[in-house]
Amino acid sequence: MAGATGKPPVTGAEAQLLAEHRRIRNLTRQIEGSRDLPELLQRLQEFRTLLVPHFLGEEAIDGLYDIIRRMSPRQLARVDDLEKEHRAFLAAIDEVAERARACLAGPVAAVLTEARALARRVRDHEAREDALLLDTMYVDLGHGDG
Repeated sequence: MAGATGKPPVTGAEAQLLAEHRRIRNLTRQIEGSRDLPELLQRLQEFRTLLVPHFLGEEAIDGLYDIIRRMSPRQLARVDDLEKEHRAFLAAIDEVAERARACLAGPVAAVLTEARALARRVRDHEAREDALLLDTMYVDLGHGDG
C-alpha cells in the first residue's frame, strides 16, 4: 500500500537505517570541522564506533545488501563495491587516527615540550629580573628604609 507520496510507507527498519545515515552525515560534518588533533581523534573514535555496527547491519543476512541482492540482482556489482568500501573506510579511519596520535606523540609533543621549556626559561628570567630590581631598590638604593 502506498503512502500519501505514492511511495510505500517506510518500515521501522528503514526508518532506523535512515536515522543512522543521518547520524553518520552529522558526524562527517563534525569531522570536517575539526580544528585540532585531540578533537579529531575523539570524532574519529565516535565515527568508528558508529560505523562498525552500522556496516555489520547492512552486510548481515537479511540486512540492506542482502535484501537488495534478492530484490534487484542487477545491483550486485554496486552492492559488492559498497561492501568493499566499508572495509576501506574502517582501515582509513584507523590510519588517520594513528597518524594523528603519532603527530601528538611526535612532532606536536616535541613542539609543546619546546614551548613549555621556553615559557619556563622566560618566566625564570623575569623572576631573576624582579629579584635584581628589588635587591637594587631595597639594598643599594635604600628604598625599603623608611
